[in-house]
Amino acid sequence: MPKPQKEEIKEQSVSSDDSFWSELYKEVVEQAKEQIRERGGVPYFRPKEGENVLTLDTERKPEKDKNSKTLKYQVFVISEADNQEYMLSVTPTLLQKILKTYLDTKNPKFVLIRVGQGQQTRYSVKPYA
Repeated sequence: MPKPQKEEIKEQSVSSDDSFWSELYKEVVEQAKEQIRERGGVPYFRPKEGENVLTLDTERKPEKDKNSKTLKYQVFVISEADNQEYMLSVTPTLLQKILKTYLDTKNPKFVLIRVGQGQQTRYSVKPYA
């Protein structure tokens, strides 16, 4: 009977290690964002799966993305999740959808919907209700 107890102890230590590593990851991500902001830059926004509520920064114009080999634009947005400013690197097609939503509703808030992962990632935009 003592053997199953040892296995239980192993499982518990593995799960506590996972939480340690995930907490460390979150801490490092936050530190990286803060370092970028301290240097006067704006970090890139990484949309999560599903709906992301964003506000288009209408004070700053979209710029051509200098880091992109394709013709992408950097749009400045404010995330509703943490109320921080980010750069969103978008294709001309996605920029067109964002601008159409803004011009139709006259509301800078919009919902960016991300579906899929990797090369299958697709984005759509809908007005914020």
